[in-house]
Amino acid sequence: MPELYRTANHPKGSSELPQYEIRCGAIYRTATHDEGYIKLAQYEIREGKIYRTVNHVDGYNALPQYEIKGYKIYRTASHVDGPSDLAQYIIR
Repeated sequence: MPELYRTANHPKGSSELPQYEIRCGAIYRTATHDEGYIKLAQYEIREGKIYRTVNHVDGYNALPQYEIKGYKIYRTASHVDGPSDLAQYIIR
């Protein structure tokens, strides 16, 4: 399964441990996530964009929070903390 790792550009800094994993078009926290494992999907992937699910710990948001470009993930203009031109996560 592909896993998401924080980059040095992430507000919390990089992580050598996976924070999320991708399964069946949804994104789940891993056991090594900084804030703990949650078995419900936190995000869903639709057409290269990442949206919060109703199960997200900070609540649902209908606007895309992230965008996938190649194997990197970037914050969108509609991200709750604003956009970023620097990759926040890398997919491995």
